[in-house]
Amino acid sequence: MNRNAENKKSSIVSKNAVEKKGKKDKFSFFQSNKFLMVLSVLLALIVWFLMAFTNTEEYPVAIRDVPVTIKLPEAYQEAGLKAFVDQEQTVTVYIKGNSLSVHNVTKDDLQVETLFSSNISEGSNNIATLSVKKVGYVTDFEVDRIEPSLIQVMLDYSGEKTFQIDTSGIKGSSVEGYYSSTPVASPETVKVSGPQSIIDSISSVTVGEKDLSSATETTLFTADLQFLDANGNQISQDKMSRLTLSTETADVTVPILLRKTLSITPSFINLPSGIPKDSGRIILSPNSIEVAGTTDELESLTSIELEPVDFTQINLSNTSIKVPVSLPRGLKNLQGIQDVTIDFNLTGFSSRTFTADHFRFTNVPDGYEAEVTTSSVDVTVVGLSDEISALTEGKIIGTVDLSGKTDFSGYTEMPVSFNVSGTSYCWVTGNHKVNVLVQPKSE
Repeated sequence: MNRNAENKKSSIVSKNAVEKKGKKDKFSFFQSNKFLMVLSVLLALIVWFLMAFTNTEEYPVAIRDVPVTIKLPEAYQEAGLKAFVDQEQTVTVYIKGNSLSVHNVTKDDLQVETLFSSNISEGSNNIATLSVKKVGYVTDFEVDRIEPSLIQVMLDYSGEKTFQIDTSGIKGSSVEGYYSSTPVASPETVKVSGPQSIIDSISSVTVGEKDLSSATETTLFTADLQFLDANGNQISQDKMSRLTLSTETADVTVPILLRKTLSITPSFINLPSGIPKDSGRIILSPNSIEVAGTTDELESLTSIELEPVDFTQINLSNTSIKVPVSLPRGLKNLQGIQDVTIDFNLTGFSSRTFTADHFRFTNVPDGYEAEVTTSSVDVTVVGLSDEISALTEGKIIGTVDLSGKTDFSGYTEMPVSFNVSGTSYCWVTGNHKVNVLVQPKSE
């Protein structure tokens, strides 16, 4: 019984193999290269016949994305008017005629131009009709229609203007102990070119509004520019599309700085030893200043020192002097203090004139000697009345500094400074000069 089953199974397999072989032989012709070549030729002929005999009179062929050339009448060109459109204008041109010719036409074979009526308005939109010219080698066709057949063109004079970018709409930090410096836009300006009437309608350019009231560090962001008219309204997008901008955005930096109050300290030259800088006889107004700066700039800074004041310029009739305030680089003067007034309380002081005839030199060049040829100088000494009364001329010593006189020889006039020895509250006022002789040392 098993042998019969095996024979039956073998018979079925053989039968299937024969059937498959028959099917393969039947379709082998369609898979041959010759058949595929013939089929390709037939399909090409079908396409050619369809193109050649399609009725273009009833079904015109569409040539798409044909650019429009804006052409103004010569009179308006001579007057300086120009055409402005929202963007590059393209149209679809439908053509008909000889089918073979029509299907060989491309957009490069067509030139679409504008035609304007005699009533052209300056500074506003004008409707222009369109016409088509054949500019290619294929001319055996007709134009059926253009879509769209009309376009809007703005005619105006060409203008250009540069606007400062306004950052006043940015609200700075209001956190205690911090200060917001003026926001800075980069670039600071924007150049606008296009129709003059639209440019004239722009009153300002801004980065808009932004609230940084809780900021505690310098903030940077990029903002779209807003173009506003005189009433604060944004210029419409329709108008903006006709303008050319040097930039459409600005990078904005809002410096957030620390606030700190610093004391102001005076500085002097020729200050008598008995009058210290923090003496009640020297009064500053104001004596402090509020500044803003970075943490690094302010961390170790506690005071601002003024430029030195020469005490020889102070006398009984000149007891007040203004000194300019100069802040370290990077600090911002929040109070706008430009100078400090220093008042000198000279109660109990008096003055007296002496004849000084004691002189000495400093910084005499090597190999040279010097002498004062002026016999004496009359000087005015200011000081406490008790010290002035006891002062003698021998205690008034004049010093001539020969710095910078290297290799100099001969007579010259030099400044002389005076020191009043043996006193704590006396000084010589005013500027003085003496004649000196500088010459090589004798052998």
